[in-house]
Amino acid sequence: MKSIIEKSRRLVVKVGSSLVTNDGKGLDHAAIAKWAQQIAHLRQMGKEVVLVSSGA
Repeated sequence: MKSIIEKSRRLVVKVGSSLVTNDGKGLDHAAIAKWAQQIAHLRQMGKEVVLVSSGA
């Protein structure tokens, strides 16, 4: 059985402020870089990726 990601054409990724910050000490650059790589891989697979932020 194909995974949901394999079946989907469009993926929505919600990133909250707690995932972006490093214990309130600023941006977590390592985490952001990892997400960027994962999103780039999905784009290479032909997926449309929508990144949503809470705006908090």
